[in-house]
Amino acid sequence: GLGDVYKRQELFGHVRGSFTGATADRKGRFAIAGRGTIFLDEIGDTPSEFQAKLLRVLQEHEYYPVGAERPERTEARVVAATHRDLEKLVAAGQFREDLYYRLRVVEIRLPPLRERMGDVPLLAEHLLRKAAASTGGRPLHLASDTAECLMSHDWPGNVRELENTLTRAAVLATGDVIRPEHIETGATPAEGPPRLISLEELEREHVARVLEATGGHKSRTAEILGVSRPRLDRMIERYGLEPLVPSRSSDTAV
Repeated sequence: GLGDVYKRQELFGHVRGSFTGATADRKGRFAIAGRGTIFLDEIGDTPSEFQAKLLRVLQEHEYYPVGAERPERTEARVVAATHRDLEKLVAAGQFREDLYYRLRVVEIRLPPLRERMGDVPLLAEHLLRKAAASTGGRPLHLASDTAECLMSHDWPGNVRELENTLTRAAVLATGDVIRPEHIETGATPAEGPPRLISLEELEREHVARVLEATGGHKSRTAEILGVSRPRLDRMIERYGLEPLVPSRSSDTAV
């Protein structure tokens, strides 16, 4: 689960001998970030224990690696993101109020894609260039009726769903133009009722689609999805997508 992403040894590191298998000191993400920026995704899904540790980092600029007797200093900038309503979580006692105000120094609210449909064509062209760069493929462009097709969908999965849809389209296209027949948005077919699925099912379909598009290449899939390699591994295991990954792959962890 997401709690595993925020284990102390993942972000804060550990010292040799602090637990079974800790054969050497290991730097955490805060140490690696130095005076740069560390991005914490889905901060609203983190456990209370981690929230307390993060609050100390933000207030005191220090943290304890697992097994350490003295704290380490950090000057890293913290940027956090979430799809959840943190104010409601605070009111429900599920998110620390003091941490909420520490994080909310500069807040950027990004409306869902359905509320800014004018961005879809520009985003689509950008995402196609990104897909071509990551796969080493040819530059691709949208046909005018394809842009209309994209704007007729409300994109419940937002930009990530749009990116996954275009990545699949780039694999299916035989020329340098993306046409409507290359687009699969899960829109309601004319002859049947809408297919209502959970966010979890939607995520599984997206991950499976990108794995298929990349031939099971994990590092490339993680890059396209915008997630870390360890998180992708957990998603593959959680959703039973191992058959989509070659049994012997030269793909290396990142």
